[in-house]
Amino acid sequence: MTHRLLLFSEEETNFVMEILAPPTTTFLELHRLILDSCGYREEGDHTFLICNENWKVKEKIRLRSTDTIGYDEDLYLMDRTTLEDFIEEEGHHMAYVYDSSAKRTFIIELVENIFGETADKVSVSRQKGLPPVQFNISNTEIPDKNASPSIPAAEDGDDEVLPSDEDFSEEEIDMDGFEVSEG
Repeated sequence: MTHRLLLFSEEETNFVMEILAPPTTTFLELHRLILDSCGYREEGDHTFLICNENWKVKEKIRLRSTDTIGYDEDLYLMDRTTLEDFIEEEGHHMAYVYDSSAKRTFIIELVENIFGETADKVSVSRQKGLPPVQFNISNTEIPDKNASPSIPAAEDGDDEVLPSDEDFSEEEIDMDGFEVSEG
């Protein structure tokens, strides 16, 4: 089986990336693929957020161990955690925090499980548009591009909610050409 994932940006609405990944792909492999494909450097605390259907964060998968996790929070690290540990059914949601200082994210959805086909490794199968610019966290302020998306800080981890996925629907995307329709 191969997972077909779609990665979107709320900042650059013309940017869409299709990723094919075997279920045994580690989140570290997915992290590196996204960085390389977008031309980003590894800066800050990159994190995958596993979400429910309402974009409420259920689990966090971190690049490295941190002292900021609560005693009751499980620690999942990218190099030890695979997609099949958390993502299995079509429609599963997650987000990838690529700029932790400004809480800028990519939205990712498992759109299809392709049975009878097994990818050798995680890869970008198609991409449309340019990804948002990765800003130098230490030296550059992020310009207000009609309010960058953000993830509200959570008091206890259960209240953390991602921006709504109402802006992204399968009907708006022509999967053959990744055309994003206007309104």
